[in-house]
Amino acid sequence: MRILCIGDSNTWGYVPGEDGVRTDKRWTKLLAEFRPNDTIIEEALCGRTVTAKDTIVPVRCGIDTLPILMLSHVPVDLVIIMLGTNDLKKQFNPSAKHIARGVEEYIKYIRNPHLIAGYKIPKILVVSPVPLRDEIVERQSLFGEFDENSLKQSKFLAQTFKEVSDKYEVDFLNAGRVAETSLVDCIHLDDKNHEKLAKYIASKVSEVLDYEEAR
Repeated sequence: MRILCIGDSNTWGYVPGEDGVRTDKRWTKLLAEFRPNDTIIEEALCGRTVTAKDTIVPVRCGIDTLPILMLSHVPVDLVIIMLGTNDLKKQFNPSAKHIARGVEEYIKYIRNPHLIAGYKIPKILVVSPVPLRDEIVERQSLFGEFDENSLKQSKFLAQTFKEVSDKYEVDFLNAGRVAETSLVDCIHLDDKNHEKLAKYIASKVSEVLDYEEAR
């Protein structure tokens, strides 16, 4: 099975407190170890948003690059989407409901039966990102400004993402149930939490894909 993982710096494996260092123990790498018979495709970009437009680096807008990602990696059996943290930046005046509507657009695009002729529609797993830590409001983040509203909306993402996932009957996981961001920068996962998340996602992937193979 081919699994496409679309994410931001927490999928890329950004090490908290280490400028530009990428961990080899990121959750996607571990997922590949847990499922050695699958092909894990890492499509991670630091700063990637769901739909928010970064005027400094426009390519970070995920919805704009989604068509390229999908067409580049056919065929795909499962798409895992874990985005939303960067949309919480103060500059984007974040709303959890609005971010979830962006995820809805991902689902509709991926499910378009006319997207790629001759290939089946992939399954989708939406993963709401690990919430920001409360301490981020008091810190000067190198990754953009997050205020009280950012923090509030961060805690609503799991609820709004699940509502969208239920609406379209796609699979959903709340990463915040098993993992938490580092105290170092309040945004990124350390190796221990990457491992927790990888196990959580691997269990769900087995449920989704192994059932599909058995049909």
